Amino acid sequence: MTSETDISSDITKRRGIDLPQAAFWAAAGLGILAAGVAITGGREAGQAGAILLILLLAGGLVLFAFVSRGIGRQVGAFPERGAMERAALFAHRAEFLVLDALEEPALVTDRDGSPIAANAAYIAVAEIAGALGDSDRPPMMSRLFGADPLLSAPMFRLSRAAGTGQSRREELPTTALSPSGAPTRYEARVSSMAGGRVLWRLREIGENAEQNEDLRHLFLDDAPVGFFAAREDGTIAYMNRALRAVLGIGDDPAKLKVKDVVRDETGRLMRRERRGFGPTQAPVTLRARDGVEAQASALTFWAAGESDAPIRTLVFFTEAEAPSALPRSERRAPGPGDVMFEHAPFGAALLDGPDPSAAAILDTNPALTEMSQGRATPGATFAELFDASEGPSALAQRLRSAATAPVDLQLAGTSPTAVHVQLARGADGSTLAYVINVSEQRELEQRLAQSEKMREIGMLAGGVAHDFNNLLTAVMNNCDYLLRRHPVGDPDYLDLNEINHHALRAKELSEMLRAYARQTTFKREVLDVSDFLSRMQELIRRLIGEAISFDMKHGRDLPMIKADRTQLERVLVNLASNARDAMSSRETGMPRGGRLVVRTLNSTAEEARAHGHLQIADGQYVLIEVEDTGSGIKPEDAAKIFRPFHSTKEAGKGTGLGLATSYGIIKQSGGYIFFDSRPGKGTTFRVYLPAYEPSQEEIDDMAKKERERIDRPATDVAGQGRILFVEDQVGVRRAIARNLVECGYEVVEAEHGEEALAILDREPGSFDVIITDYDMPVMNGPEMVEAATVEMIGGAKILFLSGYAPESFGKILEDVTISYLSKPVNLAQLASKVKSLMAA
Repeated sequence: MTSETDISSDITKRRGIDLPQAAFWAAAGLGILAAGVAITGGREAGQAGAILLILLLAGGLVLFAFVSRGIGRQVGAFPERGAMERAALFAHRAEFLVLDALEEPALVTDRDGSPIAANAAYIAVAEIAGALGDSDRPPMMSRLFGADPLLSAPMFRLSRAAGTGQSRREELPTTALSPSGAPTRYEARVSSMAGGRVLWRLREIGENAEQNEDLRHLFLDDAPVGFFAAREDGTIAYMNRALRAVLGIGDDPAKLKVKDVVRDETGRLMRRERRGFGPTQAPVTLRARDGVEAQASALTFWAAGESDAPIRTLVFFTEAEAPSALPRSERRAPGPGDVMFEHAPFGAALLDGPDPSAAAILDTNPALTEMSQGRATPGATFAELFDASEGPSALAQRLRSAATAPVDLQLAGTSPTAVHVQLARGADGSTLAYVINVSEQRELEQRLAQSEKMREIGMLAGGVAHDFNNLLTAVMNNCDYLLRRHPVGDPDYLDLNEINHHALRAKELSEMLRAYARQTTFKREVLDVSDFLSRMQELIRRLIGEAISFDMKHGRDLPMIKADRTQLERVLVNLASNARDAMSSRETGMPRGGRLVVRTLNSTAEEARAHGHLQIADGQYVLIEVEDTGSGIKPEDAAKIFRPFHSTKEAGKGTGLGLATSYGIIKQSGGYIFFDSRPGKGTTFRVYLPAYEPSQEEIDDMAKKERERIDRPATDVAGQGRILFVEDQVGVRRAIARNLVECGYEVVEAEHGEEALAILDREPGSFDVIITDYDMPVMNGPEMVEAATVEMIGGAKILFLSGYAPESFGKILEDVTISYLSKPVNLAQLASKVKSLMAA
């Protein structure tokens, strides 16, 4: 702000002449004049006078609405808050000239924080911060630093001092908010003025290396964790007493380098993480002067905006290596201006007494103020910062025990934060409290426990599915045998067909379990997503019914993907079924309207992270969105929807495996699946599949498969040839062997790999196809194939019947050409595969 005239002219330039406003006030003036004529005219005005009075009343109502709705203030008819204060300020010309003559940025507000005036230097800083809006009033100082979380605590304390009429100064962390654009540190001050106004000032400050070094020693030497600062070449500039005690180093760590005290991990500690903005954490091995090594965890961080600043590293010891408590005589309390105290990455407070349950806070650093949501202030009771749900006495006992070892507590507040609290006693009787945020560590521990639990469930599901598949294979093959003997028209045909139908449904359930356990044998092929979804369009339309509106939108220039077509179809069917159920009535179970949209887009990891999906890896993706207008997902269910057997449907109406299966399929395909939901509005599932660049050979293979799909001949299961069938399950072996014999093949059976080897040794090269199970007692399928010689196998094709993925076979079969069929398998699938192998 330079002068009142400049501001007024600037406002006029921005607003110009408002024609509707001018017309309104002209009409209002004419109405008032006409009403005066009507009133003074009395009866002589007649009917016209009554009309004029009505017009006056109507104009008054319009004027009342105009004022009450704030329109008058917007168009400039009425002054906004602070305008009269500014006028008063401008009236005191000498005071205004003093404000504008200051070289440092300055702002005048009332005690409630409403800005009144600012000088040109302040306006320049506000312009750099992008905090100038359409209003002619300058922005509050807190808005200049609103995007920096490290500055929120100092601004909070300054605002509180301004509201109570006190003076206060704060040294702010380094920020890029300066006319030169270089990293700058400011000192912010507030002080009272006459008339209940407050003066805010910003002053650039320099660094005093010696003073800061003394302050670092003053605060960090008594910390219960290790700390060191190192230059870019690895030379250690400072090391606190706790770390020196563990390493057996004297008071002067001069000429030491990081590699002298940290084994092997030096490069990892010194390397700045370019992709992130926070500290980096890594396990390290400390090497003491006597050669003894100790395990610890190191947290390394850098000063914001200072690329050549020394690294600062906190070292967290294990309980066995933690240094013992230092004598009271050696303790020193941090001073109020301690730079390291202010900018430490953990919370710290100075208490006024030895009992933490009753002590008050004398001083606190910004980290603790932010963690406690502004409640950690001088004068507050330290114990009141923590959750006391177990009772005040239990909390007091735990706080007292923090003097000997760290204790786990929770900071009270709207979102409780898990913390470690440890106390250290000062020489003057005061107490230092260190509060370290461990909420992320607790979350990682919970995730690890959940991951272990889900892994065990997955192993259980995979084992159950494998055994279940053997039973289903026997049922399906026996059913196929009986259906050939009891064709359509036979009295038993309907019952046998019903058995076959339920066996197929059981097969789908088994495949869901295997997909969740990620034990599905994937037949990856190059897919055009638009073509794939177009073929599924009619299936999805029939699945959701006519009551639900369905739309499919294809993106342009989509890359290819490589995935299992059948498994991807299962994912889309699961998502569409869930969308239909979300738009159906709970009473009738029938769709009650709504809209389902399936769309494809070309996407990147950056765009996915913009949606909040931070776990996705870098790369190019094809995005498939399935959006519905159903009931949405409740917040309490959101964290559990991908868990197996978790269902929000009524009993008997869902297996709880649909989304768990979809998650397993997408993860096994190298992709990601996320969702956004608003209860009562709908849900959007997003499936990200990695883009794939096919070779010319793969493109030709796609065209060939498409031609075969169009010109597919009728299946003929009959054939001739000699087959060695190896299977340890008697029921499965007999059912499949009988069906193959019925098709015209000669079948020799073996119970395990050793028996099969004996047969091959007696009759080498006499079989056209060797069909074997993967997992068998005595000797499994891969071991048998590896042990057989080339003469034993001869020209036989090898076919594995298994529910295990090919990757689980390891490298033992890398020199042998083998084929796969996934259990359970029926006669048509097996006979067709055998026939194609013989034809090859």
